[in-house]
Formats: sequence, structure tokens, C-alpha cells
Amino acid sequence: MPVNAHTRQIIELAWSRILGLDDEALASAGGRRLEVATDAAAGDRPDEDDQIATFVRLYGTSVLYGPRWLLDAARDVDDEVLALESTMIRLGTGHAARSLGEWVLYYADDVPDLDRSSTVAVSYEDADARELEAQCPADDVTEVGLSGVDSTFTLIPDDGAGTPTGRPVAGAGYEEWQGLIGHVGVLVRPDVRRMGLGAYAGAIAMEEAFTEGLIPQWRAALGNTGAQRVAASLGFELAGSQTTMLFNQ
Repeated sequence: MPVNAHTRQIIELAWSRILGLDDEALASAGGRRLEVATDAAAGDRPDEDDQIATFVRLYGTSVLYGPRWLLDAARDVDDEVLALESTMIRLGTGHAARSLGEWVLYYADDVPDLDRSSTVAVSYEDADARELEAQCPADDVTEVGLSGVDSTFTLIPDDGAGTPTGRPVAGAGYEEWQGLIGHVGVLVRPDVRRMGLGAYAGAIAMEEAFTEGLIPQWRAALGNTGAQRVAASLGFELAGSQTTMLFNQ
């Protein structure tokens, strides 16, 4: 279900601030592409942050954030094409381009129905999130970054009376962005995937984010159909995309 107008305004406000724009920039862009040059004044040496470039599409408006040479090179490139990792790499020829991620962005403005489980308990302890990470592939751990977010919710099997009966099976958490968005991530142990545990953990994280007054955000790697299915099951709406690169200046 599409998010309401107020929720969309909050999302646009958050991203305007993330990208260094005026608060109303995204809301008033009218579908135009906005540009944010990260270079210092002409002739100054770029700092390390200037090597980061990101292209965000959100509700029909787009923002390219990066060095001036990239803005110039991309000016006549269509948004659909520019959102491709391969296009950014091509435009960065000579700058040792390296992809930091190609994602689709989802948002929700309602809490999914959540029937509390009698077979898993929720732990709020960082140690349990780290134990879950130790049982998961390194690439998944890096992508989700569960133990490093602001709030974590780890699922541990129990006997229905609060006594743990096994090691963590899944977890979710959220990171607060600009005090407006709760960026949700989910991690599930490989041997218990496709059992609904990721969706259950994600729903708990969404509920907690809503309680804190945050709009839940879900970011799935392009091509990660499993993550996209979980997003759909939790009621997230597809809103745009983000492609981020690191360039050697």
C-alpha cells in the first residue's frame, strides 16, 4: 500500500538532509534531477569524503551527489541508465571506480500484523546479535551490519516459558537516520531460512521503529529476490533506488 503524503514528506526531508540539500529540495523538485557537488572550491584538494558518489531516485525525483567531473559526465545520461552500477563504473573510467552497493529502497507507514511467537523469544542484547553474526556468511553480516545498528532484536528458541533452548536463529535491527528514518536490516541463520523468521524479526524492528517515531526503511540489494520478498510481506512500498560508488580522485 502506498505511503501517505505526510510520510512521503518526512522521507523526502530526511534524504534532503542526508544529501546536503535544503529541507524542501526533494519535495519541490518536480521530478527534476538535482546535483550536489562534493568538491571543495576550485583548486582545493578534495578530502576523503569527496571520493564518495551516490545516485538516489526517490518518488520520481533523482539526486546525483559526487565530484563535479562526475556531475558533468552524467548530465546527459538518463536516470534509468545512470542508476546502473555499470554506468557509474564507465563514467568513472580513470578514477578506479569501486561499487559500494546498488539497492532498491522501500518504505512503510503502517505496522504489519504481528502474532507473538511462543517458540522464540526476543533478546535485546548486543552479545546475542554478535553470536548470530558468527553463524552467518561474512557477506551477509557485512551487508546487514546488525551488531552495529542502534537497536537490535535477536530471536532465540525457547520453551515457551522464557527459557532459552538454542542459539540465535534470526535477528533484525534499525539504524536511526536524521532522527526521521529507521533503516531496518534482517539477518537469518542459513540453516533456518525460508521459515518466516526474517519477516517476524523484521516486523518487530518495524514496530519498535514506529514506537520511536521513525519511518521504517528497507534497502535490498538489486537482484536479491529473497530480501525483496520479505519487504513485500512486511508491507513495504517500493519508492526508488540508490547506487553508491567510491572513486579514487
